[in-house]
Amino acid sequence: MRRSKYIAVAERLSKRIRNGDYHIHGIPAERELALDVGVSHMTARKALRKLLDDGLLYRLPNGRLDICANGHSDRIIQTQIALLAPAFESGETSAWNIALFQLSGTYNFSSRLVYYTHSDDPIIKNTVESFDCTFILPPDPSESLVLELKKTGNPFFIVNSDWTRLGIPSIMLFPPVFIRKLLDHLASLGHKRIDCMNVQPGMTVIPDRIGQWKNWLGKNGLKGKLFDDPVRTFTDPLSGAYDFVDRLIKEGKFDSKALFCTTAPTAFGAMSAMIDHGIRPGTDVAVCTSDSGGFCEYYKPSLTSMEAIDPSPYLEICLKWLHARKRRWTGSLLIQPENIDVVVRQSTVPVIDKLKYPQRTLRKEAL
Repeated sequence: MRRSKYIAVAERLSKRIRNGDYHIHGIPAERELALDVGVSHMTARKALRKLLDDGLLYRLPNGRLDICANGHSDRIIQTQIALLAPAFESGETSAWNIALFQLSGTYNFSSRLVYYTHSDDPIIKNTVESFDCTFILPPDPSESLVLELKKTGNPFFIVNSDWTRLGIPSIMLFPPVFIRKLLDHLASLGHKRIDCMNVQPGMTVIPDRIGQWKNWLGKNGLKGKLFDDPVRTFTDPLSGAYDFVDRLIKEGKFDSKALFCTTAPTAFGAMSAMIDHGIRPGTDVAVCTSDSGGFCEYYKPSLTSMEAIDPSPYLEICLKWLHARKRRWTGSLLIQPENIDVVVRQSTVPVIDKLKYPQRTLRKEAL
């Protein structure tokens, strides 16, 4: 016997609800929903009535339907977690999204990637309000935004930036303090001048990385030039770095022999421009970056960087707290590795591939 069409529609909507598809904008009106799923108005109404009976939805005083939180229904609804990120392609975003997905079965939650397009995008607050928990790859923090997010009463965490001064738990996979290891490596190769390049905008961690470079130069009595030309927010830093270095070379203003880059895209773009002008990264200019980047090992020449850090253990600290249903965060607001190693690749030591792998990783004491 053929199933009723409304049953199939109800099952389809149930999957969407469990995947968090309606957590930001809510359940559409019956007519809008009917057009969306390609059924009659009456079929859509019957499907919604079934979801009401099943405890997945409840009716608000104004007649609109909303998704049941556990307080509205005896039926346990899977926890909904959002990863909120800037709306441009990023290996960083992909890494956090994959890590959340891999943990979702263990901690019984559904994760959803949500994009925002500027630092005051209303979707930032809407997402924190609508999901049980949100992990945010942040814009520059503003006091007003932080106050608005706190007022929602829902937990949220900052990833790859430090908002602890604002009372927000933050995960920092690449604390700027470990940049000194990269600079020590460049100095060990005999470089007496180490320059710094940045094209990345709108990230509070960038000034911290540049500050670490300046402090290290001062403590070690070395010189260095800062090349700082941030691209517009939500534009591609890789192409921005390429254009910046291409222009510097054409104008005769690029004479670096050792170059520390604040991000992997900055380094990739800079090295591409060098290669197009006959400058050999690793041989003519030693290049490194303070994060890991997904392509550091596979770019040619491969890029010396900090080692890749698996975000899962740090996410688990947050998820265990969420699972315990505690009202207030316990423990340190700043969640970060105790130590990070440098992975030496061709961009600083061209013959590194002739060495055995253990020699590629510079293991030093924790700070």
